Amino acid sequence: MIYLLTKSKFMKAFIKFPLLFLFSVLLFTSCDDSDTSDGPPPTGENITTEILAKPGDQISLTGTFSVENGFSKISISNSELLLDKQIVFANHVNKYFLDYNFTVPADASLKIYDVIIMAENLSGNSELFTIKLDVATPPASEDITLDFAGMPGDEITFSGIITDEQGMSSVQLVNSGIGLDYTIDLPIAPKEYVLNYSYTIPLETEKKLHKGSISVSNIANRTTSFDMVVNLSGEDVVYENIYVAGNFQWWDWRPDLAYPMENDMDDSEWFEVNLACWDGEEEFKFIGQLDWAPDNWGLVDQADVSQGMLNDESSATILLGANGGNPAYKKVRFNPYSMQYSVEDLTEVVTPRTEMYIIGKGFTDYPNLDWNPEEAIPMTANPNGYGEHIFMISGLKFADEVDLKFIGQTDGWAYDAGFDVEEQEVTAPISWAKIKEGDGSKDLKFKDQAGTYTVLYDYYLKRALIWKEE
Repeated sequence: MIYLLTKSKFMKAFIKFPLLFLFSVLLFTSCDDSDTSDGPPPTGENITTEILAKPGDQISLTGTFSVENGFSKISISNSELLLDKQIVFANHVNKYFLDYNFTVPADASLKIYDVIIMAENLSGNSELFTIKLDVATPPASEDITLDFAGMPGDEITFSGIITDEQGMSSVQLVNSGIGLDYTIDLPIAPKEYVLNYSYTIPLETEKKLHKGSISVSNIANRTTSFDMVVNLSGEDVVYENIYVAGNFQWWDWRPDLAYPMENDMDDSEWFEVNLACWDGEEEFKFIGQLDWAPDNWGLVDQADVSQGMLNDESSATILLGANGGNPAYKKVRFNPYSMQYSVEDLTEVVTPRTEMYIIGKGFTDYPNLDWNPEEAIPMTANPNGYGEHIFMISGLKFADEVDLKFIGQTDGWAYDAGFDVEEQEVTAPISWAKIKEGDGSKDLKFKDQAGTYTVLYDYYLKRALIWKEE
């Protein structure tokens, strides 16, 4: 009996343990499968779904991609555009911020392309995202009549040849000052249109300068605007002063402290100035006064500079293109009559100076200075990492009468830098003043302007700024 009971228990145990073993194996397998499951496919957000561009444009493909079990790769492709980018992940990554720049081939056909982004997880599970890349060109013209001078009651005629590779849909002429608002619809979408439209200026129109525009749209959703000027003042339009203002200034976007441009000695219609800019601090506009209006020149569209310029506060900013320079030095030229501009790199190699000083008199904290080089006021080189040619001093206290210029040492006058000015007596702020090196150069004189100031000298460009601290 005992034997049989023992045998019975043994047999039950024999049967039970294999079942437990099998259950354990299945449970382990189940848990293991859970740990290595495919997981959901990647997701994407903030992906631009449509991009407008023309052949030769550089575009940015951006977006944020997330996945639970890690990325294997992200690919970007379109065979017609010769686009085949693979981003392979060697490390475990659950979130990726895409920012890929791509240049549309110059010979790309004018049409809409599907750019496919495929995000794949570690298990091979993937998701596709489509960006519509609309490649087209804007309308163009080089001979539209845009500037008129006359009187109320005169008839003016807008003429010129406009071309477009896709076909134009409309031409709109607008100048509210002379009561003009006329649209020419082009239902057959011509690729060339000869503009010839006459308009009589109402007799009650105010005798002054009136600004407007001619906007040409095409069937590919592109528009080019041309600035129109109707001068009823009886005087020729002459621009004597042109300035640049932007976030490259030491005072961001201050039109009242804009940098003055100089007339080109060989062509009085052109103005020019040399500037410094940095990444993220490289936007600017042209203005005709120390304010944002009435003359405010920028781009019709910053993303498509081929559309030209616009004289209006709504115009888009222009980019200097720092491209990593610290700073990048540029020569900027502008013709307000034809609304053309250029930006070119200044590439001259200038050996940096390690020291720069202020010399003169009338500085409250430096009573012994009085034109003595040994007591000259030291400036900080490369302030806040803004460039090896830049020197600056802040918190400099002016008395009621101050004389100021620069020297490069405290043991004499080997490097002597004054100001290229006709009148030495000035009023702060001093905005982008030209420096003239050499013995006998002029100092600036400040009278009855006591206060605390910042002085900056850019040795590369030979320009200076002086402003009163708030």
